[in-house]
Amino acid sequence: MNRTLLICMPLIAAACSPVVQTTSGSDYLADTGRSKILDPEIARAANIEPQLRFPARIGVARIVNARLTSPGSKEADKFADFAARNARFGEFIPVSPLVAAFAAPESARETAQTIRIAAARQHLDYVLVYEVGARSNTTDTPFALADATIIGGAFLPTRQIAVTGIGQAILLDVRNGYPYGTAMQTVDLSGYGRTFAAERHASSLRDDAIQHVTEALIPEVEAMFKELETAL
Repeated sequence: MNRTLLICMPLIAAACSPVVQTTSGSDYLADTGRSKILDPEIARAANIEPQLRFPARIGVARIVNARLTSPGSKEADKFADFAARNARFGEFIPVSPLVAAFAAPESARETAQTIRIAAARQHLDYVLVYEVGARSNTTDTPFALADATIIGGAFLPTRQIAVTGIGQAILLDVRNGYPYGTAMQTVDLSGYGRTFAAERHASSLRDDAIQHVTEALIPEVEAMFKELETAL
């Protein structure tokens, strides 16, 4: 991207502390200090036990628009570095969309179930599912009055482009679906663009935001693994 055509604002990142879970479903259901769960569907959802142990075979699954996808080379490199730093937890193996396409029946195309089926076919113990994306909003700046002129529309920063990158991750047990932890990160990467190129600049900023939020999400995922390691 030609930075002479776009004035960028500072990158702002905000993270929510990772949330981990290792509680027992049977203990939860047997808690006499609380009222009994009468809805059988809710009781079935609660009746799940943690079986986390390291080292393990851990899948890494990327979803975009509710579909399992392969990461780009830059994202793959970031997670390869993450795997190398955290080898004590085991092997980190990409969950293959191609395996999912062949392994998951049409009746099980719901994303989480598809990922678990593909991970089971690859003989993985747990799967780290992550999703990164970006949204943008373009508004006028005081220079927008210059839109009436060719020079103004081509050279003045007539549009303010607000871009937010959003990243989320969850660690699931392949065998029983137990959710061991979640992590989240957002980044703000906004700037100014010209009227005649505002959409192209917004697209470039969204791409940048996705890369930045991926980088920012990985430390949160590492913190989640460390908390789980302490909890074992």
